[in-house]
Amino acid sequence: MKKTLLSVFLTVFFFGNLTLSFSQSFSVSGTSDMVRIFEDGYKLPPMSDTLRLFGIRGEIVSGQATINAKKSIPELTVIVGTFMNREKSLPVNAVEWNFVGSIPLSRNTPNQPLNTLVRQAPASFPEYLMEERAIGIKAKSWKTVWLTIAIPENTSEGIYTGKVVVTGGKEEQILPVTLTVYPLSMPVERHLKVVEWYNTGGFSRFHGIREAYSPEWFSMLRKYANNMVAHRQNVFEVPMESIKITKSAGGGLQFDFTRFDQIAEVFWKTGRMDYLETGELTTFGSERWNSTEISLKDFSVTDQAAGGIVNLPGKDVIPFLMPSFENHLRQKGWLDKTIFGIKDEPSLHNAGSYNEVSSYIHRYAPDLTRMDAIETTQVLSGLEIAIPKLDHFANWYESYRDWQNKGNELWFYTVGIYQGSLFLNKTIDMPLIDSRLMHWLNYRSGATGYLHWGWNQWNENPFEDVGEHIGDAWHVYPAKTGVLNSIRWEEMRNGIQDYEYLWMLEKSTCGLRDSLGSLFGWISPEQRGKEIAGRVIHDFAEHTDDPDVVNKAKMALINELMDLDASPGLYVQTNPPEDSFITSGSTVEVMGWTEPGTAIVVNGKEIPVSERGFFGDQFHLTLKSNEIIVQAAGLKSSREIRRTFMIK
Repeated sequence: MKKTLLSVFLTVFFFGNLTLSFSQSFSVSGTSDMVRIFEDGYKLPPMSDTLRLFGIRGEIVSGQATINAKKSIPELTVIVGTFMNREKSLPVNAVEWNFVGSIPLSRNTPNQPLNTLVRQAPASFPEYLMEERAIGIKAKSWKTVWLTIAIPENTSEGIYTGKVVVTGGKEEQILPVTLTVYPLSMPVERHLKVVEWYNTGGFSRFHGIREAYSPEWFSMLRKYANNMVAHRQNVFEVPMESIKITKSAGGGLQFDFTRFDQIAEVFWKTGRMDYLETGELTTFGSERWNSTEISLKDFSVTDQAAGGIVNLPGKDVIPFLMPSFENHLRQKGWLDKTIFGIKDEPSLHNAGSYNEVSSYIHRYAPDLTRMDAIETTQVLSGLEIAIPKLDHFANWYESYRDWQNKGNELWFYTVGIYQGSLFLNKTIDMPLIDSRLMHWLNYRSGATGYLHWGWNQWNENPFEDVGEHIGDAWHVYPAKTGVLNSIRWEEMRNGIQDYEYLWMLEKSTCGLRDSLGSLFGWISPEQRGKEIAGRVIHDFAEHTDDPDVVNKAKMALINELMDLDASPGLYVQTNPPEDSFITSGSTVEVMGWTEPGTAIVVNGKEIPVSERGFFGDQFHLTLKSNEIIVQAAGLKSSREIRRTFMIK
């Protein structure tokens, strides 16, 4: 009798729950923010029943709640619950969410092997964060909710739990979310120079603002600026055309910088912009980029004697404009924060002409820092900041690094359809993770800045036509009241934050070296960061496409930063660096510092420690033993550090 009742109970329980499961109209799962979720379910990535996020104070983190509809649902709505850690909670306005909208692609990025594309066109690609608070969803389709959490700078460390509640009709599904906050803080200052070129040509069409420089015009520009700094952009443009030039009746030239200053102040007042970019007083010849000559532009000038606008050749204006401009910047306190472009994308066929005009302009403004996106190594004599395209950066890396080591500054830039096929890219049909890894590459390669030409170079309808650059011309989308972020733009911000982690580790290591004195001058502050970045970026053409690898590398950086204050104090550096290829039986140098009184054992061998904490020795590694294991035993605690090598 008992067995019969148990059987009945199990039958009712099993089939009751099975019926309940089949009756669900939709389900919700957690997904990494580094992958796209296609609405037709194409090549779905791994998902989980809980979305787990982590970060540090002052950081913005993101993730995805993915909805799978089994039936058509006319209206889906979302509520994100309060994130709590015991009695403490995150502010309500720290957490935002958006549905992810898709963009149709009729063709793919040219010159790309099929295996580098996320998907072949035609198809709709998840791309931008929607304004809508409620949407409908078709049966057997997928939709993503993008979750954005800005961790306040005063947040207590710990695990915060929240939830994403999705409601469709009378049904409700919940996705638990955890956010682990570690006791570190994202630097307020930005240590990677980043600029995305914007334009205001769409103010009328997309924002309904028809009068240039009106209060409404400047209000929209402020929204642009605020969006940029929220994504850690810290370099902004002001066009030289905003300087009004007047020729007096006596023939002299006067320069009115009022409009230039008004535009600049919009960005300076964000409190998060560090550099002003301007320039471009030159032009290609009639064959445009293919021209062998680069010449000075003509200038539109108000001629008081003639009573109208006249064109004056550059040679009649630049000798007066540039000294006046440089002096104006000096008076405003902006000179050291201004970078000046001569001509975008000079190449080998016009390098000689470029160098001539750069030298000419520099003669009249010798204290202005010159920069340009370039396509040859033969213009370096005319620059202080060189910005090669990514494929050129890779191909001529040693030449650029040699030039950088002479005291110059090196960035890189990307143009999605013109660079090589093996490199990171930011067109819509390339892996979303690429937008994040760009800035791991910045650190790994030693490049201290990044330029991209397309923040909002929109065509007539960017939601329907991705343009010849497959979306690379913009990272935001127009809205009546401002702009909508793309998920590529979100991931770019996340990658810039990752760069800051690497910078923090370098700075802390530098501080340790300097505190120990000249005996420890061998400490290379950037080595450990580059070793960890190497797990993500192997070289220019090889990098991970696995979000889990990125998260583990980021977690390694957090652990390294927290371990700097651990006891006993310990620093280890190897020559060659970790993950280097070495021949079996080759020697690895191990050098380190530890607190006095600490016992050090390396690969089972006790190593003497000097009175100032130095220890070092050499070890042979083989295929069977490819690790350096450093064990430090202090009076109250012990630690272990491992470095792994690839053995040939």
